[in-house]
Amino acid sequence: MSGHTIVRKHGRWTYGTATLRARGTMRRALLHTDAGDFELTPADRHCLGVVARAGGRPVVALQTSGARVPGPGPQARWSLGRHSATLTRGADRIEVRSGWRGARLRVEVTGDWAEPELVVLTACFAVLSRRRQRLLTAMVIAAVTSPGGRPH
Repeated sequence: MSGHTIVRKHGRWTYGTATLRARGTMRRALLHTDAGDFELTPADRHCLGVVARAGGRPVVALQTSGARVPGPGPQARWSLGRHSATLTRGADRIEVRSGWRGARLRVEVTGDWAEPELVVLTACFAVLSRRRQRLLTAMVIAAVTSPGGRPH
């Protein structure tokens, strides 16, 4: 098992030689690896999954209904929690946990993964995107239900 802390610096998250650059709303991100460039987008409007595409072709799909990752092995499973996510395939496992503010991610990788940088940073983006969506939803609810500072 290898554990890594991934920290955002200058708007980028770096894992190995790969870099992830997300836009402010966390609805899209660009991932650069030695294997090429990938566009990451949420798989659904609730940000429960993420798809990484190269030239419009899905390469990694992390969805609760089923996950697809590069390489041989059994079907992968993806589960996303409030501040964490887990990707498992057989005995192999990737766990991502975010810190309070989201600028720091803790990643635990067990087993052998094809293109680990691509898979790990895609999982990281899924956690970050879900956190951002939950924050925006909470802000909308607070704005709608608050009295808005009106005098009584």
